[in-house]
Amino acid sequence: MNTFVRSLAVLAGLAGLAVSLMAVLTHRSYGEQDRCVAEAPALEGGSIGYELLDLAGREVWATRDWTPTAFATFSLPATWLLWRKNDPRVGLADRGEFLQSPGCERGTYTHMRAFDRRFVQVAELIDLREPSDESGLIRRAAVEKYHVLHFDAGRTVRVLTSPAGERFIEVSRTLLRRTYTPTLPTGWTLTEHHLSEPLRVELLGRVSVLRMDNEDAFQGPLTDAVPLGLDTAALHDTP
Repeated sequence: MNTFVRSLAVLAGLAGLAVSLMAVLTHRSYGEQDRCVAEAPALEGGSIGYELLDLAGREVWATRDWTPTAFATFSLPATWLLWRKNDPRVGLADRGEFLQSPGCERGTYTHMRAFDRRFVQVAELIDLREPSDESGLIRRAAVEKYHVLHFDAGRTVRVLTSPAGERFIEVSRTLLRRTYTPTLPTGWTLTEHHLSEPLRVELLGRVSVLRMDNEDAFQGPLTDAVPLGLDTAALHDTP
């Protein structure tokens, strides 16, 4: 009898695992989702953003409805397979807005209610391992997003330039950043630009996200039409 009960328990466990794997393969919806509705996300009003990454569905979900302490102690349930927490991010723009969720029309967004919080899908993961540099100092990923950032006149912004001349603007830092200047690979430069006029940066469609060794995040590449002012100072330059 004990052997029979144990066999049933094993079968039940295997069945549960099969269901979980099927959910991943078919991209099961988690939480309560409303897709592509005309309801703009409430992401303004705070500088710290929190994200959950759905690696199976390749979706990035954002909210401001957390505190650093509560987010640090939060753990995703075991049933949320291939979901991960991103580190809390401090936005550096003065204002910003998402024009749409990926896969939706302009002005419509996909929302999710989970863990007594409301999230919005802000990006779709395209490639998590884009090539960046041979030294491995920069982690580069590609996402689809529709994000507009506004920097006020009088601000100073930092721009990362690749050996090929691609420019990436700093958009966020980690909450617990300990080093202001990251280590740069050979041929990369980091400069500060003082803005004499307001700056609007459009990150639309395929966007590269570059994470430095101090967890600062730069995004782009910027088009040549993005003006950055005349006052620039080199922070770090590699030959």
